[in-house]
Amino acid sequence: MKNIVKSVVILVFMTLLQLSIYDLFLKPIITTWGATDAEVTMPMAGDNGALTISSTRAIGISAEKSEVWKWLIQLGADRGGFYSYYFIEKAMGYETRHQDIIKAEFSQLLVGDLIRGSIDEEKSIIPYNFRVLYVKPGETFVLDQWGSFSLTQVNSQQTRLIIRTQAAQSKNTWLQAANYIGVPLHYLMERRTLMGIKARVEAGEKVQLSTLTDVLWFAGIVFCGLFICLLVFIGRGIQSILVPVVYSSLWLFSLLILAPIPLYSLGLLLAVSVSMYRAIKVASYRRRILLPVSSTE
Repeated sequence: MKNIVKSVVILVFMTLLQLSIYDLFLKPIITTWGATDAEVTMPMAGDNGALTISSTRAIGISAEKSEVWKWLIQLGADRGGFYSYYFIEKAMGYETRHQDIIKAEFSQLLVGDLIRGSIDEEKSIIPYNFRVLYVKPGETFVLDQWGSFSLTQVNSQQTRLIIRTQAAQSKNTWLQAANYIGVPLHYLMERRTLMGIKARVEAGEKVQLSTLTDVLWFAGIVFCGLFICLLVFIGRGIQSILVPVVYSSLWLFSLLILAPIPLYSLGLLLAVSVSMYRAIKVASYRRRILLPVSSTE
């Protein structure tokens, strides 16, 4: 019982430490992921002075603006999908298409159109849709409850895709908590959307893109987080405190900062697994030593 209480205290300490690291160092990075200083401060269609700018993210794409636009305006569960983590969307009840082709039926986006968050909203955890508020064909559009999407031509072979999200500050504690949790979650999905559009534009039409690397990366993240928590309970002495703290910091960095590829998450998972194996061996050895002493007494 004493060890369980100690382990819970360590987990609480780790959580508070990671939240502090996130607030002080990581949040400013993920809210401006890929964007230049000029892109963060530049005015965009849909900017609302009454709202707080929560994020401006961007990515460079090796293609003309017109080519990027064809993929961008296909956003939507019942259109071309969101080019993000399809398996996560599906697990949360959001049924979306997962397409690697451009369809003529999705070549137009008009003010008033509804960009659906799921094909079957009844299965969704929290149903949502995005109403199109503004469109400048070939360049930008604004979605209610999401934000502004803009394309900037750098040169004949390079385009910048910029997404800006704004949100109102709430005094409601529960809404503040939901927003706090939602920021990194939205970042993970939106980062993948940006990367997904880039991959499809640069690969060309009808090129099948595998989701295996995404699945492996996410599996590595999930199991790594679980094993770090178990290490707190299995480890003894400094190993139950210092090692999990170091690993949890690396885990957070791998989740939010490093590229979402299996190399990083599975590499960290391997290191944590080795530490777990050693901790189990030490715990087993200690039991073998203490058991005879207890039996003699």
